[in-house]
Amino acid sequence: MWVVIADRHPRLADVFPDLVSDIAQALSVEGPDSFVETFKDLLFYGPCSDHGSPCLMTAPPGTPCPAITYVEVDDEPIAMLRLDVDDDSGVATAITHVEVLDGRDLGDRPDPAN
Repeated sequence: MWVVIADRHPRLADVFPDLVSDIAQALSVEGPDSFVETFKDLLFYGPCSDHGSPCLMTAPPGTPCPAITYVEVDDEPIAMLRLDVDDDSGVATAITHVEVLDGRDLGDRPDPAN
């Protein structure tokens, strides 16, 4: 059980612990520890209905997401991370969405925005 307090959003890891654990484990194989820790601390802003697969917003609605990266386990994609990118440097500045690609059941979770 999780609770949204005032304007704070729950951590994605508190709402979807198995999903975050699986993605963090896959990221730790390829990415720097700082990226994995950042992923574990993402906030959950609610589901996004703009994409075909189950998609979870980890940034406020309307945040740009011009870049993507896939997270794979055994060469099979389990998630796609949508990223906001700095226009000048081309470096990712935020993970804006987590699109779930492995068909897992996320259950019926309340939307923290409501």
